[in-house]
Amino acid sequence: MAMKRAIMLANLLEEGKEVDVPDAFVLQNGKLLKVNMGAAGGQVLCKAGAMIAYQGQMSFARKGGGAAKWIKKQVSGEEFTLMEVTGQGDLFLADAANDIILLYLNNEAIGVESLNLLAFTPSLEWDIKMIKGAAGMMSGGMWNVELKGTGYMALISKGEPMVLAVTPDSPTYTDPNATVAWSYGLEPSVHTDANLSSLKGIFGSMTSGETFQLAFQGQGYVIIQPSEVAPTTSFAGQKGGGGGAGGILGGILGQ
Repeated sequence: MAMKRAIMLANLLEEGKEVDVPDAFVLQNGKLLKVNMGAAGGQVLCKAGAMIAYQGQMSFARKGGGAAKWIKKQVSGEEFTLMEVTGQGDLFLADAANDIILLYLNNEAIGVESLNLLAFTPSLEWDIKMIKGAAGMMSGGMWNVELKGTGYMALISKGEPMVLAVTPDSPTYTDPNATVAWSYGLEPSVHTDANLSSLKGIFGSMTSGETFQLAFQGQGYVIIQPSEVAPTTSFAGQKGGGGGAGGILGGILGQ
């Protein structure tokens, strides 16, 4: 194991200084997102509690999303709150030291587990969707976020993510808690593996994602994180996805 020694203060200041590029979103490092508010059009939407610093003049407000999204949020029973930031300057976001996946959508769409959504520009439209086959599983079923359009978005991953290809000949099954995002059109559904379910009585510590999975069929991709535990949140009042199924049940995005 390599020993890490103290460095000169001047070296720390140099290594940790701000990244200066004109993009709306840029990674300061693998766990810290810098938002250039001017390049983002003076507005950004992010997970409540994710702000760790800002420079300039900004205001922060709870984001509603309209009556339809409010109803879906109430049905899902979640307390995931979306924050709207407006102003000018630089905004710095992070979530419990999780890794950050920075994406740019070019007239594209993506499905995201709500707890893994850190921030996005308002040029992207968003809505709340229910996972197929989940309506009767528990109160509210299983919910995720759909984003589409052109703009920046940032996801969090508990560890370095992996991308799995999905083809018509090769369906993919994932632990709900390990699932971060997927390509639009795959429409995940609930899948129960009888063999895995039979092990629950033997291994009491098995997660719910090991007794049922998300099934992805079609053509596209699934992004997973190397952890079967849903990411923790920096927002003290936020609950992980509803019921016992972990993060993927994420209701979504405030009232």
